[in-house]
Amino acid sequence: MVKIIAPFLIKGTIDDLNFVVTADGKNYARIKGKTGLTAEAFKNNPIFATIRNHGHEFGHCAKKTVIFRQLAVHFNKLAKEGSFAGRANKLLFEILQEDTTQPQGKRTLSEALKTSEGKELLVGFESNCLRPLHKVLKIKEHYNQDNQTVTLTDFNPNDHLDWPEEATHVHLAIAVSNWNYENDTFDSCYSEEIIMSKESPMQTIALTTARPQGNHLNLTFLYIGFAVQERRKYQLQHRKHNTTTLIAYHNR
Repeated sequence: MVKIIAPFLIKGTIDDLNFVVTADGKNYARIKGKTGLTAEAFKNNPIFATIRNHGHEFGHCAKKTVIFRQLAVHFNKLAKEGSFAGRANKLLFEILQEDTTQPQGKRTLSEALKTSEGKELLVGFESNCLRPLHKVLKIKEHYNQDNQTVTLTDFNPNDHLDWPEEATHVHLAIAVSNWNYENDTFDSCYSEEIIMSKESPMQTIALTTARPQGNHLNLTFLYIGFAVQERRKYQLQHRKHNTTTLIAYHNR
């Protein structure tokens, strides 16, 4: 049998192929009527071409995901859950489908991200899907790409945030990353954190970063982290309570 690596499980029969899912959740393919399948047969038999192409593209996206997860790594350490890496892989594989210049098996993320559809799929990605931005922040943020600034107008922490039970303060910050997705390099700039108590009065908040180096794809992330004040220190709550969201993109 040959092991299948894909973002979904395949079960059933297609022509002479049987697809099985084992008790431990692993996915395999085998030729009907035969007890095994050699690696050489899988490599050379045209019946497996679709699976080979799929595996090649998924591996390509997995390598790109390693860099993608580093773009706002300081925020991701503070706000994520167990499915973060898998969802990032799935997102980039979905974006890959927007490359219409090449046949399956030769599509690249670089070509897909040259399309507006591919870039739009990035927006809204959550590092912590348990606390999506639209549930945590009850007003709309405004992003100015010219000066890398996110503004929360007339922001009232008590009314405009979904607070975890014990939290007394909130940390707000943004990051802007210039991602060279072709060469797998990036430069990220972080704003200073603004810390507010739950009872802070209404005010307009502006979060600004320096301009990252590079003339590639700029991605902006908004971080909302909750904390408990202990004397003069703030103890951040577990990352499952916090939020990091990719809120905007633009080309430099």
